[in-house]
Amino acid sequence: MTLDNFDEVFPSERACFDFVFSLKWPDGFRCPRCGHPHAYTVCSRRIPLFECRSCRHQTSLTAGTILEGSRTDLRKWLRALLLVSRTEEGTNAVQLSREIGVTYKTAWLMLHKIRRAISASDAREPLAGIVQVQAAVHGRPHNPTTSLHQQESPLLVGASTDAGGEPFYVKMKLVSLKHMSGKLVTRSGTKAFTDDHVKADAHDLHIVAGRFSSHRFKSLLSLFNETRNWLNATFHGLERKYLQSYLDEFCFRWNAVRSGCEVFERLSRVCFGLR
Repeated sequence: MTLDNFDEVFPSERACFDFVFSLKWPDGFRCPRCGHPHAYTVCSRRIPLFECRSCRHQTSLTAGTILEGSRTDLRKWLRALLLVSRTEEGTNAVQLSREIGVTYKTAWLMLHKIRRAISASDAREPLAGIVQVQAAVHGRPHNPTTSLHQQESPLLVGASTDAGGEPFYVKMKLVSLKHMSGKLVTRSGTKAFTDDHVKADAHDLHIVAGRFSSHRFKSLLSLFNETRNWLNATFHGLERKYLQSYLDEFCFRWNAVRSGCEVFERLSRVCFGLR
């Protein structure tokens, strides 16, 4: 899927409707209340309702998805997913509003919903197997003092790796300042990360809490540098309160590519259908 062939694949709202239907109900309609496989279609609304032939429960195609309650066309939503899926660029709200013809406020809200779905998906997939964790920081350039600058945001980069130490599934999570001692992530901080993001049965766990340790994982630091360059180039500065969702977005794309998935397809499933 590319921007060049988007209009060919999705020439109409109906084509988008069929695509989202296939993601939400890949084996055909199933009533969310009773599981019955047949429904009447109620076409009096912009997006049709499905009324179960057994229990008469009505459900929408968009119920339980990021589109629930949205008045924006399906084609614009799918184009937004495609723009977010771009592995080298991603998109910001200014670019999205211009590309799909919505207000900045609408574009910002759409991206917020997409990133929230990505973060929810990430929370369901902890690191496993051989796990490496490396401290890093986003913000001002490194300064020689031992104190953490107020514009620096400490984080931990964790990865499931192969036997050779190459990462194939990555997470980047901000560290609460209560878990910092100067620029060093404390034991409570690394424990909070492993409790929340690493499977209890991970059989090989290595953590480097200092950014400049001689044992640091250079491959993870290199990956974070790539992330930081993307953040700076695309968003031109971020508040800490939004930073985590952008880190999750970058990791989502990287993990999808690394696993051989098409990013647009994977993102569509996360937002509309199978998680």
